[in-house]
Amino acid sequence: MKKTIYFLLIFSVALSSCITDKLDDRPITADIIAPENPPSMKFDVDVFEFDTIALGATVGYTFKFENLGPSPLLIHSVKAACGCTVLKEWPKEPILEGETGEIPIEFTSKKSGFTKKYISILANTKPATTKLYLQGYVSGI
Repeated sequence: MKKTIYFLLIFSVALSSCITDKLDDRPITADIIAPENPPSMKFDVDVFEFDTIALGATVGYTFKFENLGPSPLLIHSVKAACGCTVLKEWPKEPILEGETGEIPIEFTSKKSGFTKKYISILANTKPATTKLYLQGYVSGI
């Protein structure tokens, strides 16, 4: 009886690990990468101006974009220029023509004065790297 219960338990765990709950699973395959017709990322804002914040304060912003190109957009990586900028998440699945996406960030001020930081996005666009900026004044008082 114990062997049967263990077998059923192992079988159910193995079966449940094979089941996925993703409804919109778009695999990345070679046929969706079109170097002759690359996608194009159009951002609502390329430079986020956070105006004036206090030293040590954190400000968040979400860069929103649309794929205007004729082929699916694949974002390989998004990197911050410094440790003061934290990337929350970015789309990992292909973004089809006309679809939109978001790249949320958080910036924590560590030095007073004017600051300008950037994030780099590596994707299958031309050029392959896109830079977005956040800038403003950090008040030390």
